Amino acid sequence: MPIRLSSRRQQSGLSLLEVLIATVVLSTGLLGLAGLQIAGMKTTHNSYQMQQATWIVHDLLEQMRANRTEVFRVDTDSSPASNYLLPELTNAATFCGNPAPTNCATTTCTKEAVASYDLYRTLCGYGATSGISNVLMGGQLQITCPTNNCRNGVTINLQWDERNATRQADFDGGTDGIETFTINLNAVL
Repeated sequence: MPIRLSSRRQQSGLSLLEVLIATVVLSTGLLGLAGLQIAGMKTTHNSYQMQQATWIVHDLLEQMRANRTEVFRVDTDSSPASNYLLPELTNAATFCGNPAPTNCATTTCTKEAVASYDLYRTLCGYGATSGISNVLMGGQLQITCPTNNCRNGVTINLQWDERNATRQADFDGGTDGIETFTINLNAVL
């Protein structure tokens, strides 16, 4: 004969407390996934910015290699240094407020004019999807010859800002949620 345990009450379904606990656990998990998605999107965007900055510096170096005689031009009494040089950090957005130089893609230009045109395209771009001012937030560029002789090499310093609102204190020591990133490249043409 089977043994039957008698129960004072039989359970039929879930109690409201069990449903509430399951809802809290599920909500916490979904919020965690949403946070991971946002962090992943920020990391992807930061990687994209770094890739764009690297590409811009590489493109500028190739333009300078194609016009070496202008890069190697030094200060003399009769002519200033190369048009490629930017001795101070130059804000791209401010620089792009200046009138565009002659379009050397459609017109025959001197080496000095080609340098001015290359620099303008690097800072201001070909359109809304290229150039430091359009791609990098707060982008600034500096091009120097550390030994005052560009034959010994050039230094390209590109800086831009990125938002990082997830930290209480930024890498740069501030609390504004914006951090400055830099590519500093020394190259021999």
